[in-house]
Amino acid sequence: EEEEEVEVELQPDRESPGPSKKRPEEENPPKQTRSAFEFTRQAFTRGKSHTVVCSLCKRDGHLKKDCPEDFRKVELEPLPPMTPEFLRVLSSVCGRCYTDFSPDDLEQNVKESILQDLEAFVRKQFSGARLRLFGSSKNGFGFRMSDLDICMVLEGRDNLHNLDCTNIIKGLARHLKKHPALRNILPITTAKVPIVKFFHRFTGLEGDISLYNTLGLHNTHLLATYAAIDTRVKVLCYAMKIFAKTCDIGDASRGSLSSYAYTLMVLFFLQQRNPPVIPVLQEIYDGKKKPKVLVDGWNVYFHDDLKALPSVWPEHGKNTETVGELWLGLLRFYTEDFDFKEHVVCVRQHARLTTFNKQWTSKYIVIEDPFDLNHNLGAGLSRKMTNFIMKAFINGRRLFGTPVKMQLPIAPSAMEYFFDTEVLTGGELAPNDRCCRICGKIGHYVKDCPMRRKARHRRDSENVQDSGEEGKDPVRPKNEPWRKRDPAETRCCFLCGSASHIKRDCQLNRVPAGFQKGNVKMERFAPPTAAQAKNLREKEKQGLTPQEEKRGRKQQNVILSPQAGSLACRNVTRPGHKNSPVE
Repeated sequence: EEEEEVEVELQPDRESPGPSKKRPEEENPPKQTRSAFEFTRQAFTRGKSHTVVCSLCKRDGHLKKDCPEDFRKVELEPLPPMTPEFLRVLSSVCGRCYTDFSPDDLEQNVKESILQDLEAFVRKQFSGARLRLFGSSKNGFGFRMSDLDICMVLEGRDNLHNLDCTNIIKGLARHLKKHPALRNILPITTAKVPIVKFFHRFTGLEGDISLYNTLGLHNTHLLATYAAIDTRVKVLCYAMKIFAKTCDIGDASRGSLSSYAYTLMVLFFLQQRNPPVIPVLQEIYDGKKKPKVLVDGWNVYFHDDLKALPSVWPEHGKNTETVGELWLGLLRFYTEDFDFKEHVVCVRQHARLTTFNKQWTSKYIVIEDPFDLNHNLGAGLSRKMTNFIMKAFINGRRLFGTPVKMQLPIAPSAMEYFFDTEVLTGGELAPNDRCCRICGKIGHYVKDCPMRRKARHRRDSENVQDSGEEGKDPVRPKNEPWRKRDPAETRCCFLCGSASHIKRDCQLNRVPAGFQKGNVKMERFAPPTAAQAKNLREKEKQGLTPQEEKRGRKQQNVILSPQAGSLACRNVTRPGHKNSPVE
């Protein structure tokens, strides 16, 4: 620009051809200067750096690759010497987990009777239908009041080839609506395995019927066989599941691992123990070549003859460790010895399987399904959730590995000491960055939340009923012109559908007394049912305050369980608990 100005000044004036007199200032023009600008970091920032925030611990000053709270960078403290008395306490604690939460024979018989009744009813519509239980109700690791997982197959057909699954599921749902004991029939035809969900009103059990989930049947049989080999297998699996639920890391729908994944972790540890507690059933066979039993393209063979197991497995009965020793060894195995970055939790072979061989190097925790070899049960874990899970294992190693003086038999306070949420999680909540903020589940956005759709549909139906005519605006009178409504007029609760409050003030969204500090969190809340939301709206219309309702319930003293003070007893006292089918 300065050069252009100089050129303009040097151009002659065309309008005045004669010479002009120059002023004294023009005879001696000022000396021109140039400014130089340096594009350097120091010039722009004055030596200051931007703030970096770690996405794991949410603290500034470092990135997640340098986070000191990353479980791979945590230096494990050496454990003090273990005492025989404390090992007996650990065995008693694990045994208490099994006795308090395992279903009894009467409950199993009730579930079998429900299965037989449903099969007889379904065969009226589908003459060749067969129903079979699978999952936690049949594999030997289920809790009390666990859901009914039922598989439906048709006689004469081995797979779903040339079957219209959508029409079969819809027809099954229409037929089940005629059953007097079933409620809330919901067909889900878009899932990977089509199912029909239902609620058994006489027992309070929830269940679902899937179509040709034959791989799940063989998987259930495999776990039941492992559970029958040694009683310590069941006890350790129950302790692990309670540990996971206490730390809120046992719900795959919320971004963590499923209880099935933790069961496989226990089985893998017992196989790797020296000497092993259980064998690798898929590696026991006669001859040099492994037999093939193909289901859905996968080999589901395993040795299921337990009577012949002592003769075909030389290590049978050699491991004599107590449950307490194995439980502490399990926590130390996954925090000290096992490298999740290099190896896979694999129960189908004894030799270590690397993540490089499976091409699963980008995952943090890799757990292979024993039959579906392409299924990684830890594929849905984020780095934050993985860090939270491993920190819970590290805290559990320190808690269960530090001897304290306790007397046998253990008191309820001892169970609370070992399964303390504040101690095991460090007072932190499980990461929910991948969850919907309305229902707390993963897999959808807030705008597609099913609870929001249900609340909107329920609210619309109530508005139609209040107006008396379908399609009539219940808020605006007939003669009133249209106007834009205020947010206060249109707001409502997404949980119960009431217009008197919003979600954060809803009673269904409040934390119950059973979830207070120091208590065991046995399971997450299920979404509020239509009956719960309806009762809440009726109480609001009646003007009944929560304090008055609490005083009304104060006089009801009900004995819920013979194990007074146990974890199971304390758990069933929380709101929303389902009574046992026997009751």
